[in-house]
Amino acid sequence: RHPGDPLPDTVDVLIAGSGPAGLCLAAQLARVPQIRTMVIEPKLTPMEKGQADGISVRSMEMFQAFGFAEKVKRESVWINETTFWAPGEAPLTRVARVQDVPDGISEMPHVLINQARVHDMYLDLMRHSPTRLEVDYGMKVATLSIDPDAAEYPVTVTLEHTAPGREGQTTTVRANYVIGCDGARSNVRAAIGGALHGDAAHQAWGVIDVLATTDFPDWRMKSFVRSKDEGILMVLPREGGQLVRLYVELDALGEHERVAERGMAADDIIAKAQRIFGPFSLDVKEVVWWSIYEIGHRLTDRFDDVPPGDVATRAPRVMLAGDACHT
Repeated sequence: RHPGDPLPDTVDVLIAGSGPAGLCLAAQLARVPQIRTMVIEPKLTPMEKGQADGISVRSMEMFQAFGFAEKVKRESVWINETTFWAPGEAPLTRVARVQDVPDGISEMPHVLINQARVHDMYLDLMRHSPTRLEVDYGMKVATLSIDPDAAEYPVTVTLEHTAPGREGQTTTVRANYVIGCDGARSNVRAAIGGALHGDAAHQAWGVIDVLATTDFPDWRMKSFVRSKDEGILMVLPREGGQLVRLYVELDALGEHERVAERGMAADDIIAKAQRIFGPFSLDVKEVVWWSIYEIGHRLTDRFDDVPPGDVATRAPRVMLAGDACHT
């Protein structure tokens, strides 16, 4: 079936979310015509601008297995060295330069590329697979229930439409398996009674892609910059030779404060970066993308629907992957 066609009543595998975890699984399953797979995504269109754009060597090895690692290597910027800046004889001094990936770890490089571009490669792989699998946009998992005694399609999923004019409309699909790849605020995780646990650092960070002029010497290198009094930032060059991404430490948050309550925006990220870079100058000409988020390290208390006491008696039918189980 193609997007826009009537939804099926039953599927073998329903994947909730078309981020990296969901698309990686979908691309694998798309190669097996005997498995009827459906991928849903609350957003209305594929991603256009990246979020997590760093590609580890392990991810590159996975891309090699999928057949598009060489394409990523051609289009990306390679991170070969990392420099460290801190107060020294001058307000900011380069204090170290290290090889980014130690010898013997992998034959693949550590690279940066727009996350949306990686999504495109997965989507293209799915589209040209034996099942011609495509994402159904504009839908999310609202609720689900599991009948452990059912021989077929034991998971009943209520899908909620998100497209304008269809908000609140629901559709029911029955599945043999559901994989929650629907992010840190996962509805699938909530439906099986899971929750994220851990510590938030109560620290706001800003990330911003900019076109800028500067006299900072390592502007086109991966660099960590620690100022005396203004905090730290990380510099990451972007593919194409023009843009640079900055991760900037912003303000500490109160114990129960959310970053949205501060009302911070791109100008706040830039101003803080300029203070950290001092005495070097930073003149931002254009902002391409930015976000402000809270740092936290959390892990789910369950990865599937099987209660701890039933592990030996039945296999899981609902599972979690990606940010749905760890952030």
